[in-house]
Amino acid sequence: MSGEAPTLFVRRASGLVRTVGPFTAFMIVFTHTVGGGIHRLAVIAAYQHPAAFVPYSFLITGLALAIPTALVYTMLGAMMPRTGGDYIFISRGLNPTMGFLASWGFWFTEVLSYGIIAWYSIDFFVGAVTAAGIALNDEGLLATAQWMATTEGHWILGITFVLIFGAIAYLGMRIYGWIINILGTIAIIGCITNLLILGTWGLGPMGAVNGWGSLYGAGAYEKIVAKAFEIGMAKGNLPVAAFDWGATIAAGVGAIWAYIGIVSAVFVGGELKSPGRSLFFAQVAGTILIMLYYITLPFLVYTSYAVPQEVLAKVPGALDYLAKNNIPANRVYFTALYNYLMSELGADGVAKLLGVPSSHLLPPRVVTSFTIPLVPKGMEWLQILNGALVGIVLLKDIPAFFVVASRMIFAWAFDRFFPEMFAAVDSRFHTPYWAVTLTLLGGLVGVALTAGGDWAAAADTSNLYQFAVMLACLAAAVLPYLRRDLYEKSPYKWEIAGVPILTILGLWGWAANFFFFYVTTHEIFYYWGGYSTDIALQQSAWMGIGALIFTAFLVYNTKRGIDVRTIYTEIPPA
Repeated sequence: MSGEAPTLFVRRASGLVRTVGPFTAFMIVFTHTVGGGIHRLAVIAAYQHPAAFVPYSFLITGLALAIPTALVYTMLGAMMPRTGGDYIFISRGLNPTMGFLASWGFWFTEVLSYGIIAWYSIDFFVGAVTAAGIALNDEGLLATAQWMATTEGHWILGITFVLIFGAIAYLGMRIYGWIINILGTIAIIGCITNLLILGTWGLGPMGAVNGWGSLYGAGAYEKIVAKAFEIGMAKGNLPVAAFDWGATIAAGVGAIWAYIGIVSAVFVGGELKSPGRSLFFAQVAGTILIMLYYITLPFLVYTSYAVPQEVLAKVPGALDYLAKNNIPANRVYFTALYNYLMSELGADGVAKLLGVPSSHLLPPRVVTSFTIPLVPKGMEWLQILNGALVGIVLLKDIPAFFVVASRMIFAWAFDRFFPEMFAAVDSRFHTPYWAVTLTLLGGLVGVALTAGGDWAAAADTSNLYQFAVMLACLAAAVLPYLRRDLYEKSPYKWEIAGVPILTILGLWGWAANFFFFYVTTHEIFYYWGGYSTDIALQQSAWMGIGALIFTAFLVYNTKRGIDVRTIYTEIPPA
């Protein structure tokens, strides 16, 4: 047989260039992570799981999952600084098949998540436009906000956001890095405005009561509380309950989704200038900083919006209901009641209750709907700024999701286990353009999925994320023994009593992530109020397709004479 034997990988060099420094690496982590999970799902959580104390949900998942997982990925990324992230770690350190399937599931998480983010961000901009309309008495702005809040508005704007950032992704990591840095800096300012508003006006005596009264007329806050109790006590579904650890853990689904992204810098490992230093700064220090914000923000929200006892005392039967059900009065959260009332009555019903046009109402499922009313009259500019900046906090996630998802496709194709066209890199911008195109199409599907329910979408994607990271942690635990050749190259060969710290962290990460894998699985089966297999069937079909693709390329590559076994013992070329 004549002709040159095929190379082990698609090319002898990846074609990617190392342009990402420590600051951009941190911004990839920050922009990927801080968004809808904390600013939307943290608000929904108390309505979805009334017995939860949401700050604890973020604290537990941060300490038990986020920090150990960030450490594991940082140590693995410094050892194997190649583009592809945990696909490289699991396929080289544990098993090629599991590496592909874990990455296949995580890719589904990534592309759906940035579609979800595109959808989520719109409600924050709705709040900003609504605040501007009220402040300026501009019916045009209010009508625009009302359209944005519709399903049609979400569809059109969500798709537009995905297309815009998808187009920019073709320009390569150098330009995309600048965009990520700029948007990330703006987003940090947005996060600071949340803390400033809640800390300054939310914690004051009757701060939320007075704020809602100022925005919607005297007694608006009290009307919402009274009507929610009236309906909820009659129907027996009032979203108020005594604290329960089980519910707090279940509410961790939103927290897990919020922490997705803390390991995102490893997915551009082949594009990092100094992998060890960049990853530690971005993922370990970054995760600690993010966790502090994740605990502080919901603590301020739920402290500010615990319904005062003097308000409850004026609601017929409220205190008796709480006493009968052993619910402390400080467990009644206005955020949950507003969500509940909007669900029960709809926007028109709540608007009628308050005596305002429905176009004046703030969307119930976003944090800015509970910061904007706190800002005193005369500072309407801060209301508008807060809503717009926090909208950008979510919107800036999309570039980071694009980077991570497209690099996974590139890594599969470079290993010859996906069509090789997806390993193609543009010679000018050094970007994997076909991988970006496929990622763009996946994001459009994510927009569609979110129309079915945001908590369901979060549970769906969190579940597949947990599957990937628990396998990466297991790979970390055994790699020092199964792949000593790789471990010896690590800059972090720390040990305790002869046992590698990587192994210790990996074992903890495997067990902790496995537990929360079950938590997210429960949410998938019971999201719709009763047992349902809809999401599980969708996930099973997706993972079945992944297994089919891997098997097909295994057969195809073997027939071509490619040494598949050696591919997965080698680290891909930089």
